[in-house]
Amino acid sequence: MKHLTLNQYRARTENINRAELENRSYLRRHRIREYLPGQVIYNLGEYPARFSIRPTEYDYELIKSLSARGVGLIQLHEEWNDSQRLLGADKYTSHDPEGLRAFIKLCHSFGIKVLPYISSGFFDWRDPDFTERFSTNGVHELNAFYYRYRCCDPASPDWNAYLLPKLERIFDEYEFDGLYNDMGYGCSNAPEFGYLDYDPALEDLLARIYTMVKSRGGIVKIHQGQCVAPKTQERVYDYLWVGECVRSASDLLQTAQFDPYVIVNPDFRFLQGATEESLYAMAIPMMQFLLRVDGRPVTGERAAVPGVSYVNNPGNNETLHYECIKQWYESHPNGPHVYSEWSAIPDDPVMRERWFDYLALYRPMVEEDSLAYLALRDCDAILSPLSQSVCASMFVNEETYLVVSNLADADYSLQLREPWIDRQSGVVSNHFTLKKNQIRFLRKQRKGNSI
Repeated sequence: MKHLTLNQYRARTENINRAELENRSYLRRHRIREYLPGQVIYNLGEYPARFSIRPTEYDYELIKSLSARGVGLIQLHEEWNDSQRLLGADKYTSHDPEGLRAFIKLCHSFGIKVLPYISSGFFDWRDPDFTERFSTNGVHELNAFYYRYRCCDPASPDWNAYLLPKLERIFDEYEFDGLYNDMGYGCSNAPEFGYLDYDPALEDLLARIYTMVKSRGGIVKIHQGQCVAPKTQERVYDYLWVGECVRSASDLLQTAQFDPYVIVNPDFRFLQGATEESLYAMAIPMMQFLLRVDGRPVTGERAAVPGVSYVNNPGNNETLHYECIKQWYESHPNGPHVYSEWSAIPDDPVMRERWFDYLALYRPMVEEDSLAYLALRDCDAILSPLSQSVCASMFVNEETYLVVSNLADADYSLQLREPWIDRQSGVVSNHFTLKKNQIRFLRKQRKGNSI
């Protein structure tokens, strides 16, 4: 808990009382607790090719920099393990256990938590441990790239008995801070599989995984697919990752209905008609922050590993995508680089730096025990009309913050009852003009208040 001065307590009390009176209508009111907004996918290597996880000087300097600039959580994907049993391990153990432990220790030394990829559903049907009893709900598969994944049934006793001890062993073997669960439920939740409704067996499996992780003081991040959240009647995650394979930015707006905290991962392989600036304008007022892709540059080597059988799926051809990355890397060895499978080729260097700028503006708004009033519709502090194309949210702690985004094609004239400080320019005014896809970070002016 942060200890406040007497003046800060006075300011906080005044701000909260005022916000409760002024904010008459909004989508959601939320008290922020245990929120790590700065989250990163860290690429460790080019699995299924062989590589070392042990941190290099490059990793040391990058982790140090990420920590200094506000990153609190790193998630690792399947390159930490050996899902195809090609490197002497398996889906639940690391092919380089000592290197992985050294990487986790490095992150912990800079105060960064680490979550590994697991799946409560995906399992390769070629694995010697696989049995048809794992998928009693039918043959639903994700066969792509180098993997042949069956979607195992949460109602299968055999799958439950196999999976949960494996997940417990991950905590016993490595000092992870939780789990990232790529659910693998019903293969992208296609309606023809009938998986869009409430499933008590799925809820029970997710709830037991959540209980197991929380009993160890850990964090659970879940990814179900696209902009979908698991339909459960109880809490089964701390963070929800959305955005993979999403083609329209407007779909991302619908995730505001999900319980916090939502982490947006724009998939630039498919996303159309949206700039990265517009994505921040949509996400931040909804108390969402974009997931950063980083780590060791992706070289594309994983698409051409000798002896590995690849699948080429029309419309979602990961092999072709990595072949394009390989060509880019070979012609641009000194960058700019690609850092993930969801990246444009290459990742935009300007927006990569801007990610840190926006995070620095966002973090004070979402400190522990702040109150968030999301998507204001009737607010005494705002005199100008708040249409569906204007997203304004208020965040209150010892300061009062207002973030306003204009998602309309025309300029928006923001009229405020009292002067506010533009936190980026330092301008103090009760009138600001927002152009299309522009976001303004404001702070309520009060006596003795600096920028």
